[in-house]
Amino acid sequence: MTTIKHYTATWCGPCKALKPIMQEIASQNPSVNYQMIDVDQNQADAQANGVRSIPVVIVQKNGVETSRFVGIQPKAVYEQAIK
Repeated sequence: MTTIKHYTATWCGPCKALKPIMQEIASQNPSVNYQMIDVDQNQADAQANGVRSIPVVIVQKNGVETSRFVGIQPKAVYEQAIK
């Protein structure tokens, strides 16, 4: 199973720009478990996953991290990571 963990915050400008890209990817890939995680509300989770700046997107396959992106990447980069 592929999981996307998208770490974000409501006050973060780049996070706001990334949100529609990630939502589109999630809607086009219903078999992917998409999780949008607010770092202010889930500080322990963010810390446990080594999130030090946002936005961060972590792709996991079968529970193992396969990709990590800090900042905004082109949509195609995320799509390639979940294949």
